[in-house]
Amino acid sequence: MPRRIACFLLLLLAAGFACRLHAQEDPNDPLTEDEIQQIRDNKTNPNERVKLYIKFIDERLDAIKGLSGKGKSETEKAEVRAKLEEFTRLCDELQDNLDTYDSAHADIRKALKDLVAETAKWPQALNAAGTDPSFDFSHKTALEAARSATDEARQMSISQDVYFDVHKKQRNGNGNGPS
Repeated sequence: MPRRIACFLLLLLAAGFACRLHAQEDPNDPLTEDEIQQIRDNKTNPNERVKLYIKFIDERLDAIKGLSGKGKSETEKAEVRAKLEEFTRLCDELQDNLDTYDSAHADIRKALKDLVAETAKWPQALNAAGTDPSFDFSHKTALEAARSATDEARQMSISQDVYFDVHKKQRNGNGNGPS
């Protein structure tokens, strides 16, 4: 009898451990494992990290463009909706990183220059996907995320220029960016 109890407890423990491992994989994470690793590898290099987010967002936009066209099947519509949602989540993650870098006074002016130029193109690229009732909400949300990223990049670029003009000794510093 004690052996059965021990086996039962062992199985219960193993099941709990397996659930914890599975819970650590976020199915809603817009990044692939490789992209996550690239972000982690650049945790102390804010300019490169921002450029990676730009690259990943542009890849999602390219996928959306590739799926655009007339006569979409239900599967293609679902893929467009999924890519639009990934785009939105990536914009949110980018903005979270920007907020952290801004509060840490990390000098990301180089990356912001690229970001301002890129974000200005995002709404037009999103509109190239066309509109469809099946992904209308995702499309509107992605457009709002693109506009928000554009506004934040422009505002932060200006505030960084002002801040680093006043605090010349801190120029080119990394600050304490996201981990």
